This record gives sequence, structure tokens and C-alpha cells, in this order.
Amino acid sequence: MRQLSDIQALVERFLEGQTSNAEERELYAWFAENDVPDEWQHLKQMFAWYAAGMPEQSNEQSNEPQQTITHRPTRSYRVRLRWAVGAAAVVAVVVATVLRPESETTNIYDGSYIIKDGVRYENLSLIEDDIEATIQRADAIEHRANELLAWADM
Repeated sequence: MRQLSDIQALVERFLEGQTSNAEERELYAWFAENDVPDEWQHLKQMFAWYAAGMPEQSNEQSNEPQQTITHRPTRSYRVRLRWAVGAAAVVAVVVATVLRPESETTNIYDGSYIIKDGVRYENLSLIEDDIEATIQRADAIEHRANELLAWADM
């Protein structure tokens, strides 16, 4: 049989919805068979209710005063809720991506321009090749500089 601290940890896992069916049955049995601290009396009633199959009972059917037992949503409900929220998030991302107007798409060259013969050109379709060529020349210069620095360090 588990120690009181083990049962307390198992109760916390139960309340967070992280216990297996076997662990839940163990809790039902433990609360039914053991002396329960006063602060856990509400848990004893809750686990007895779960162990009895969660019967619905009206005040008219019982001579005992009806106590309100709060219980957690079923595991399958929480799983379905998580799936629904996840699916909604995916749909929102897809819709936002697909329905985004073309004018909002980004281009790494937006705002770029070149000046040739004193004339400023901003049309990306006309200057994109010039930009690429300039980047390649800059990369070649950087590569050569790194080679020279490596040679100087020898």
C-alpha cells in the first residue's frame, strides 16, 4: 500500500487528469479502505462517487443531505477540446497565409534601387539581376579578404 505522500501526489495527478485507469482504481480503493485525514473527507466522498460509477441522484431519492461534488471533465472531453483548439489554430494560420493580399508579401529587395548614369531605378524586376551581381562581387571580395587574413596569421 502506498504512503500518504504517494497518495497525495497521485491525487494531484488525478486532479490534473494525468492518471491511468489503474491508478484511479487504486485511489478509489485507498480512500474506501483507509482512514482519511479530515482535510481529505471531500476527496473520500468524490472517490466513492467515482467508484460507484458516478450515479445521478436527486434529493428526493436519498434521505441523506445532498452534497455537491465537483468533478473534473472527462479525459476524452479534454482531449477533444485540445484537438478542436489546435485545429482552429491551424485553420486560422492557413487562412491568414492563403488569403493574405499579394501587396503584403515581402521581398528581400523591397526599397532597393540603383543609380545608373545619374538615373535612379527602383523597379525590382529591372534591377534584381544587378543586385544579385553586386552581392556576388561583395562575397568574392569578402572571401579573398578572409584568405589574405588567414595567410597573414601564418
